[in-house]
This record gives sequence, C-alpha cells and structure tokens, in this order.
Amino acid sequence: MSQPISRSSWRLLDTGFLTGYENMAIDEAVFINCQQKKSPPTLRIYGWIPPAVSLGYFQKAENAVDLEACKRRGVDVVRRLSGGRAVLHHHELTYSLICREGTSPLGSSVLETYKTISECLISTLKDLGLQVQWVASREKHTAAQEKDKTASCFSSPSWYEITVEGKKICGSAQKRGDGVLLQHGSLLIDYDPELLAEVLLSRKGEEEFLTEIRTSTTAINRHLSQKIDFDQLKKLVLKSFKDQLQISLTPGELSEHEAQLKNHLLKEKYATDNWNLHRQKGDGSI
Repeated sequence: MSQPISRSSWRLLDTGFLTGYENMAIDEAVFINCQQKKSPPTLRIYGWIPPAVSLGYFQKAENAVDLEACKRRGVDVVRRLSGGRAVLHHHELTYSLICREGTSPLGSSVLETYKTISECLISTLKDLGLQVQWVASREKHTAAQEKDKTASCFSSPSWYEITVEGKKICGSAQKRGDGVLLQHGSLLIDYDPELLAEVLLSRKGEEEFLTEIRTSTTAINRHLSQKIDFDQLKKLVLKSFKDQLQISLTPGELSEHEAQLKNHLLKEKYATDNWNLHRQKGDGSI
C-alpha cells in the first residue's frame, strides 16, 4: 500500500475586503515577521474596497496614474513593496504567499516560484472550464517592452504569464529579502476597461489605450455563462493551492506582533503621500 502524503502546514489568512493601504500594510507586516522567524508560511486571500491602483515599488506616480481621475472616481493610490507596473484592483481576488525561500515545493529561484504558483492558478481556471495557456517567451517580452510604454501591468506581457484566449487574466509580483519571499497577485473576476483607461496614464491616445486594454486583458466572468463571485472563486483557489502544493491550510489571524506592525506601517508608511506618491529607493523598509 502507498503511504499517505505528508502535507506541510501553512496558515491561511482570509482578511476579506480592506483598503489598499491596509492590504499592503498587512502583506509587509507578515513579510517582516517571517524574516524574523515569528510567522509561519502564510497564504492570504483578500479583496479591495474601495478600488485602488497599486504602483510598483520603483514607479513614478506622475508617469503612471492620473491622480485627479482617481480622486474623482473614488480610487485609492498605494505603492506596493514589490516591483512591476501599476495595477487597478477592483473586481478581483488577490492572493499573497509569504514564506522562507526554498520552502518545498516552491523551489528557490524566482522562476521556479513563479512557475509553481502559476500551476495553482492555472488549476483554478481549468476547474472553471477555461482554456488556459502559460506563455513563456523571452522574445515576446523583449519586443513588447520596446513597443509598450503604458503604465498598466495587465496590458504589458511578462516573460511568463497566464492567458485565456490569448489575453492576460492574472498578474503577480514578487519581493525577496533576508531569505523570505512575498508573492502577491490578482485573478480578475471581471474588469472595467473604461475605468482603467481613465485612471492610468499612457503615452498612447485614450481610445488607442482603451482598445489595447480590451484586446490584451480579460476576466473570468467574460468566459462563463454562469457568473462566479469572490467567495466561490476563493474556494476553488484554496483547493488548488492545497492540491498543487500538497499543503494543509489552517485558518488563522494576525498575531499580536503582526497586528501592531501592520498598524505602524499603515500610519507611518502606506497611508502617507510620501510613500505612495514619491519614487522609492533602497529596499522599502522604514
């Protein structure tokens, strides 16, 4: 008889819908606590209320986002700890995965980690009946970088991306430091091309940018006859992470130290214009 598979135990944080400032403060608080070996490997699931644009760590806000349009439309602007381009967080499920580098079965390299986590997301999308592809092309990436100057992450192809019918449906970014990795990303349940084109800046004309978004980006409910909501998608995502990574997920909460650090980061960093609107240098610590 075959022996049962031993599953490593991870903490599950289901933090619901929070502001962009709170979401990024929580991710960093867990990241720092994991560096200090005070937090277990953690998978977090969350949403965003109100909608928010998250800027990549090194991005210039004035080149990426229309602050007046964001204010007019009730969209927050927050800077991520991770790199990459701007993302509008609205009709989506966001995950973050935080653990020590080399934690099995994620592998140690950035590529290994991206690939393993992508397999979890692909499994979720296939469970919904979507025709999913994992596109890997350095040439595609290089050509797109030369051609595409938009601020939007979802309209900018990366080396390895998950697509449905040739359109990007999720995006992820990663941060590493002191032996710990943080990867967070979005699965689009639906999307609003008009809002995205309004709040993000592009060197292209507004109509050309809007057309590009519509032709390069898609969302789960654009492909389903029976629409799915956040809670339904969450169940599928958690099942995929458990099955693909062969882990158990134990529901938990922020520790007292994590909660205190989250509140400190929120007040001193993520709720401030100094952090959100000015290009950063160094490693992002405060």
